[in-house]
Amino acid sequence: MILRSATVALVVTSALAISGCTSPDPASPSPTERTITWERVALPEGVSAVTLASTPEDVIVGAVGAGRTRPRLLKGPDPESLTQIPLSPGSPYAYEARWFQIATHEDRIDAIGGARGGAHGNYRWSTWTGSGASVAEQEQPFGVFGSYGAGDLAGVAYAGGSPVILGAWQSESTGQDIATWSRSGDRWARLPSTGTPLGSTADELLSATAIASHGTGLVLTGSVTHLDPGAVTVSPAVWLSPGPTGPWTRVDLPRTGGAGTSEVHAATCHTECLLTGVTDGRLSVWQAGGESPGELSGIPAVRVDENARVLAPVGPAGSEILVVPQDRSSAVLFRDGDAWQRGRGPTGMPVSAVAHGDELWVVTTDDAGAGTLWRARVA
Repeated sequence: MILRSATVALVVTSALAISGCTSPDPASPSPTERTITWERVALPEGVSAVTLASTPEDVIVGAVGAGRTRPRLLKGPDPESLTQIPLSPGSPYAYEARWFQIATHEDRIDAIGGARGGAHGNYRWSTWTGSGASVAEQEQPFGVFGSYGAGDLAGVAYAGGSPVILGAWQSESTGQDIATWSRSGDRWARLPSTGTPLGSTADELLSATAIASHGTGLVLTGSVTHLDPGAVTVSPAVWLSPGPTGPWTRVDLPRTGGAGTSEVHAATCHTECLLTGVTDGRLSVWQAGGESPGELSGIPAVRVDENARVLAPVGPAGSEILVVPQDRSSAVLFRDGDAWQRGRGPTGMPVSAVAHGDELWVVTTDDAGAGTLWRARVA
């Protein structure tokens, strides 16, 4: 089935591009303003966009729809050529799954989905693998991702050609550890965390909520909650691994601002990793993976919506694009070395973005959780 796009032009003036989006910060530069025209991409009736991935040829759209099989996958080089990828769910909850993350490597696709169920309404996880021709669920025993001590899953990424899943699991020491799963054949197995750099202690509780590829290795992004006498502080941190099974190295990142929370939300890695997150309610950007990790200077001041997550940077090194949630909509920042341009994003809360050729594709959600797919030419 061929899907056609409906064009909704959102031509934004330079004045609108910055109105109501920044907090006073005399140390931050005023970025050059940029007008962006957004086009709404029409999906089949009843289908709602959830998340995005990409290959050199295609955009991969993770969506949910009505009917017996709710998860949907679409692919294509442009809206006019989007076609559905056949799915083969196996377990009952896979038919109801909502995509959490989709990862691609060459012609491979790996994904995780979740659907709430059971007496306590916990997530019932499903893992999927395949290619642009078809994707099938890999059914797992319940205890692999569930049962006593289980935390939520956060995402999936490739270390070289090996997929790795990120989540959390009850620590053998204190609280929850950061947990990772690797795959052998069609079975996933959780790797030990307690006593490693991924393990929490009585003084430090660790949390990682995003995973990204870093060459043949991985980067996990998150924070460390320090349980100091009479005070609790939350500081930004990442964990780096040269391969799919470790060993892991924790990198504590510097922070500016007051005594509030600072955490890393996402990463995109080339030679080094560009990291996005929030410090005291404002956008922070760090660089790590080289000799001297640190927070980038000259980042335009953007207030981030409370409880929102900043998306991973997209695009080539030195020319990354940041999509930042603010005012229940988004700001888009374009990097050109040390300089920045700023435009306004599409309507709704941004939850996923990819760069594809000279276009930026973004999924946003409304207050009811319904997803909309947008694209804009940004060359």
